[in-house]
Amino acid sequence: MKELCILTKSLKDRGYCVVGADTSTGELYRLVADDSGMAIPKEVLDNKNIETLDVIRVNLTKHVPLNCQTENWLFDEDSIVKFGNKGLSEILSLRPVNNVGDIFENTKTELTVDEAKKMKHSVEILEVSNLKLDTSLKGDGRNHHKLQFKYCGNEYALALTDPKLRQENLDKFPLGKATIVVSIPSHPFGEKNTHYKFVAKVFVHL
Repeated sequence: MKELCILTKSLKDRGYCVVGADTSTGELYRLVADDSGMAIPKEVLDNKNIETLDVIRVNLTKHVPLNCQTENWLFDEDSIVKFGNKGLSEILSLRPVNNVGDIFENTKTELTVDEAKKMKHSVEILEVSNLKLDTSLKGDGRNHHKLQFKYCGNEYALALTDPKLRQENLDKFPLGKATIVVSIPSHPFGEKNTHYKFVAKVFVHL
């Protein structure tokens, strides 16, 4: 059994993209539904009231790395047991945030296929500042959410998949610093056929 602190419970293909940190080492694990990296069904976590920073014990059954997503693991859904939570500072003491360089080695919103092939990881934990949540209505009739922020002197605006932050009242959203979890997909998509960066979780510093 592996003990993980849940860091992301972000939206992906009608399910959740779930990344947890080993509570002993800080190593990151992405829980996936199959070896193609599918998101896990929402009820797997929701039926057990599991939220970010909750600690679970889970039986990991197979390591299934997929391109840049080297953290991917299959797991036994029935084995999950929730038994407490941890503060973010406890996890960061094991796995400090990145405070130098670029996000996945560039300052753009995405990686080319060739750039993604060079990545040996698909999750980064960063400390950022100058937060701003931008929600706009696109031609498809849906709201599109982006998190604007500053990191290592560069300005970014990345797609936001953190469901709780997407529901925030923009007038009340506190500008300032945060620790964020940024993820990239295993395969390229979209008109540009690139690996877009997503902000999967935002821990605002109050």
